[in-house]
Amino acid sequence: MRFTFAAWAVSRGLIVVAFLAASKHPLAGAGNWDGAWYGSIALHGYGYAHHGGQSDIAFFPLFPMLSSLLVRTGIGWPPAGVVVNNVAFFAGLFVLYAFARERWSATTARWCVAVACALPLSLFASVAYREGLYILSSALALWWTLRAKYLAGALAAAAASATAVTGLALAAALIADAIVRRRGARGVAVATLSLLGIIAFAAFCFVRFGDPVAFAHAQSGWRNAGFDAAAWLRVIESLRTWDGFLRNVMVVVLVPVAVIAIALQHRTLGSLLTVYGVLALALILFAGEPISADRIAYAVLPVLIAYGRALQRVPVAGVALLTASLALLTYDAVQFARFHWVA
Repeated sequence: MRFTFAAWAVSRGLIVVAFLAASKHPLAGAGNWDGAWYGSIALHGYGYAHHGGQSDIAFFPLFPMLSSLLVRTGIGWPPAGVVVNNVAFFAGLFVLYAFARERWSATTARWCVAVACALPLSLFASVAYREGLYILSSALALWWTLRAKYLAGALAAAAASATAVTGLALAAALIADAIVRRRGARGVAVATLSLLGIIAFAAFCFVRFGDPVAFAHAQSGWRNAGFDAAAWLRVIESLRTWDGFLRNVMVVVLVPVAVIAIALQHRTLGSLLTVYGVLALALILFAGEPISADRIAYAVLPVLIAYGRALQRVPVAGVALLTASLALLTYDAVQFARFHWVA
């Protein structure tokens, strides 16, 4: 467990140094971009644009709900969101380590944690975003399911489905796992509880706005649904320039290439992780223009595990890649603190 703490401390330390160097108000910078939307929800509740435009109903509720509890104690925004996200990420790393160690080995667990900490998108597990909370809830769901604690796993997955849309993929994977492993009607019913988070959000949207899928309709303020081949082609072509490479390399690595990485390791990962990972990445691929695609994919644990296991096979190259990744993490933290778009 000391390795997990060290990996967290080193990577979070780089982010702190980057924010201090880049901004006169580093803590305020932690609430940039989507952090402002989450802050509005935590402070004032939801609104909804019925006729197009961007709306905060597109953001799932559990993270701003937990943050609002801290706000009520007198902690302002974005500090409240930063606390919730960092505490959840810290705990999630230990759950990820325990899950990987129990499923494979301590060596695999260390590589998975190293990937989770070093990837540039881990920035969003420390600012006022939801990623740390999603990693914790989904890691608990997978770990408890592995240990045959199916009710606890389903409830953790319900928390994940109230945190991010990829929680739907996790819920579907848990239900499919219960069916394939023939756990009976009761087992399938327990797995179905993993949908409670998004069902509750849909019920809220219906009562408040008369539209149970308002959170999906609100996405049109950012992008149109469906696979945007032209946008993905632009992303790939942008890698030919240095600026484009820095901006989009993780989009390619964490979405289309990650599908291949998971498929190649499907026997080792097992059906639950494989189905969850592929479904989650499919949701991202078919969500329209790949805005924030790398950030959303980063929190999908099968992606982190697949890359952790891959780097474990080539440790020298793995250390070099993770070192370069930490440099990119520091660069992205500086950019984010200066209110430049990162993901």
